[in-house]
Amino acid sequence: MDDPLKDPIGSCILRAFAGPQNMWRTPGGVARETGLSLDTVNSYLNHNLFRQSPLTPNGTPLYTLASSLKSKLWPH
Repeated sequence: MDDPLKDPIGSCILRAFAGPQNMWRTPGGVARETGLSLDTVNSYLNHNLFRQSPLTPNGTPLYTLASSLKSKLWPH
């Protein structure tokens, strides 16, 4: 995944993180919202464009966009 903005699957996953209510997401939540398989979502979330939270509510990992990507996609 060189440029997720040019990749249809990557773009779909990135849109799931748009907006303040979607700052931290579970892989299952992203999969449900996008209609993509959990395996596909997990393969993208393990890329360096995302950061995993040290907190895992009920053992479920949480992800957010890396700061560099947030500022590129949604500048203030």
